[in-house]
Amino acid sequence: MDVTNVPAANREESDHPAQVTTALVSDGVSSEFDGNTVRSVEVTFRPGERTKFHTHAGVQVLYVTEGEGIVATRNGEREVSEGDLIVFEPDEEHWHGNTRNADSPFSHLAFMAEPDGSEVTALEEP
Repeated sequence: MDVTNVPAANREESDHPAQVTTALVSDGVSSEFDGNTVRSVEVTFRPGERTKFHTHAGVQVLYVTEGEGIVATRNGEREVSEGDLIVFEPDEEHWHGNTRNADSPFSHLAFMAEPDGSEVTALEEP
């Protein structure tokens, strides 16, 4: 067992290649086993911030912790809010973020379980 405390104050702007903007990201945690890496981070999108379309080699699960936002695939968009749980299948092209006209932040916990050494594949902006 590994217990890690990640204070909310430890958020930094991210320049991740899948980001359209510089969302706030927590330090997160990561663990490797059986050829897989499991990671988690908290991401906070300020009004208008979002990711590009992107894919993961493994599954990505989002759990909305604050505000309202959008999750989308090539087949459509859905508005989500606190308490919603979203699952993206491996290699599913998707994006997520805040609405352009939002008055408040949109935050979610992101959990990824991917083959060791895999990286997110950033695509175009939505």
